[in-house]
Amino acid sequence: MCNAALYAWIRGFIHPFVRASNGTVAGGSVRSGAKNYITCQSDQFLPPMDIPSGITDLRLDSLKIPVTVCVGVTGQRSVGDEPVIRESLRKVLSRLDQILSTTPHRYIAQTSLLEGGDRLLAEEVLQWPSQGMEAGPELHLFLPCTPETYLEECATLESRERCELILDQASKIEVSAVRGPREAACEDVGRTIVHSCDVLVAIWDGESSTGKGGTGEMVRYARVVGRSIFWIHLYSGKIVEERHGDGILESLEYLDAFNREEIDVQILKNGCIERFERFSLKARMWDLDSSVLNPLGETLLPPFVLAHLLKRRYERLYMWGGAAVYGLAAAAVATLTIQTLFFPEYPELVWLEVAEIAAILVLLMISRIGDWHRKWIDYRFLSERLRTALFLSVFCVPVERPALPPHLSLSHTPNDWLNTAFEEILEKRPLEYCTFDIPFEPLKNFLISAWIDEQISFYAKNSTWNRDRFRLLSEAGDGLFTLTLIMAAIHAMGLEEILAPGPIDATAFLAAVTIILPAVAGTLGAIRIKREYLRNSERYAHMVRHLSVIGNQIKRAGNHSELIRTLREANEVTLREQQDWRVVFRFREIETP
Repeated sequence: MCNAALYAWIRGFIHPFVRASNGTVAGGSVRSGAKNYITCQSDQFLPPMDIPSGITDLRLDSLKIPVTVCVGVTGQRSVGDEPVIRESLRKVLSRLDQILSTTPHRYIAQTSLLEGGDRLLAEEVLQWPSQGMEAGPELHLFLPCTPETYLEECATLESRERCELILDQASKIEVSAVRGPREAACEDVGRTIVHSCDVLVAIWDGESSTGKGGTGEMVRYARVVGRSIFWIHLYSGKIVEERHGDGILESLEYLDAFNREEIDVQILKNGCIERFERFSLKARMWDLDSSVLNPLGETLLPPFVLAHLLKRRYERLYMWGGAAVYGLAAAAVATLTIQTLFFPEYPELVWLEVAEIAAILVLLMISRIGDWHRKWIDYRFLSERLRTALFLSVFCVPVERPALPPHLSLSHTPNDWLNTAFEEILEKRPLEYCTFDIPFEPLKNFLISAWIDEQISFYAKNSTWNRDRFRLLSEAGDGLFTLTLIMAAIHAMGLEEILAPGPIDATAFLAAVTIILPAVAGTLGAIRIKREYLRNSERYAHMVRHLSVIGNQIKRAGNHSELIRTLREANEVTLREQQDWRVVFRFREIETP
């Protein structure tokens, strides 16, 4: 059926039933049939798909997510040994470079014009080269008074010249709105810097402040609000790295770990091509010019596919690693039981149990060093947010992050690296290609077919799969405990001989069975609980209902405003599901049984 009639037949069949069939027809998927049709050399009904150069020329380095780190400072005016303090400042910047060793990054100094540590940090950051980014370092000044007042108060000509030079290099100058005593304005500036920076450098002697806005008071305030600090001792230059509740240094490490991930570029390209072809085909099926997808294929699609592939990698490692830990624990129980009851003359068999316990500990160590659990849930969240962004970007809808309900606050840590990654990736979104001139009805049908229906199909399939796994493991565990009960009852009635096979001691056999079976049942129960099969089944079924309603709302939308409102609702619904899922699995690390 390699002719125009096949394409017409597919469209004629799909139009009435696409919502019910989720894009499938008898005998195979619409996509595979239409793709075979498109690739037939004799068919001229549709031109071949042009894969964007951003996919065909894809390089892994081009997908590294850059970051800008704001470095604030609070410092005493008099420094003990300026060369020593400057060297310590360079060590702090080198430490940040080390944390971001594979991540393109640059620094923004956030400081005042006070003499001493504030000016030293500004000068050092401005001289520090950016790593892998075209934009260079910047300087943001937060002042308790106007620049003119600062210049008038400079005690020496050298101080004034340094002050003028710093002012000339500042890309942002913000003067405190606090009026009254200078101390109050200085306190306001200090707190503003603490809140707006990512990390705070404190050049301090460790003594308490004598007045408002002093370095000691700002350090205390930074610790209270949870800001991470690099404390440089005013006289010795010794550096103390203080990690607090903001988690910023951990977030930078996680971002760098993502940028450091290795994956076969050809596999990544193939994944991008496969998805681009799928989306393009669905666009053509609904009379939508597939060229509207080209900019997204060059920008948002590759990061989405990368995050999706990495999610699948760490999901497999987490799932199989967890199952192996629990399986080995049951095996260790069985090994010791069998050796003790049946082979007491072979104590060397205990080494098998030792090996099994050692394997558990090695697996736990490898999983924690490799960070399998966190990477799986983080990369899953990022890939799903990018999936939503792909479709909303076609229609110029901003992918905003709705306010977080209190009960979901655990889904994000402060300064979560995923927020930074998502926002940086969205910066690549080609808004210049964004237009409302896309035909309205074809666009709605495309969004329903390529996004909503595919998600409904995914959630429906996984809801069923999770429920089946829950039922299977529950019934297996119940069966094993029931069998244990029967064996124990037989033993209590003194009927061991009827069950013991051959020459095996009947009492020992029943004892072994009643020890090993509960251990196996416990393993199955631990896997069932750890993987949240029942909860996931209910969550996914709930998403099917939600998305079905949203799909109908998109279909009924009569104008652009109604469509945008519905798409924003879809964004919020999918985000809430992802946040809830992340909360649940955040506390499901691989642990000892």
